[in-house]
Amino acid sequence: MTETEAGARRGGTAAALRGLAEEHRAARISIADLLSALGDQGFGLLLLALALPNAVPGPLIPGFSVPFALGIAALGLQLALGLHTPRLPRRLQRLSMDPARFHRLVDRTEPLLLRLERWLRPRPSPLTDGPGERIVGIALVALSAVLALPVPFGNMPVALSVMLIALGQLEGDGVALLLGLVAGLAAALWNLVLILAGAELLRAVTQLL
Repeated sequence: MTETEAGARRGGTAAALRGLAEEHRAARISIADLLSALGDQGFGLLLLALALPNAVPGPLIPGFSVPFALGIAALGLQLALGLHTPRLPRRLQRLSMDPARFHRLVDRTEPLLLRLERWLRPRPSPLTDGPGERIVGIALVALSAVLALPVPFGNMPVALSVMLIALGQLEGDGVALLLGLVAGLAAALWNLVLILAGAELLRAVTQLL
């Protein structure tokens, strides 16, 4: 068991991410590094790591969410197929982030994660085992498609719902999984509203020209 895995078991998600941020010494933190460090907690923590960059407010960069959405889709598909440990293509495993940026992300999200962990605990439900896990996987694939859309102000709600699902996966918390799925549906509807509003605005501007 690595130090990161031990930290995850002792102190939860926030401790695991903090350990990874503090212990990593290479020039970049890749998805392969995350997979190696997280072991059997790979699905939950990797989903969380992929969602974090889109959950933190920042400048709007076209296409920024696409590689993260691809990673989430791959993980969701594997859950839908019944796999228990994550497997990613080498191209996705090579996607990486500057350690300093990852450290800043952990600094900014750690207080939120610590607050969330106060009410997270193992709560078995139909979503935590068997067919329920496959439903969660299908939902993640759908959410990844929404996350990849170039919709201003649409990424953060989707990323937050994926984070809730990831935390539910980590703790085996059926309540968190259900809340994440409901939040994901709300985020998808929000993106639909933004798209329809944008199309209507474009139509109105076109008529004025």
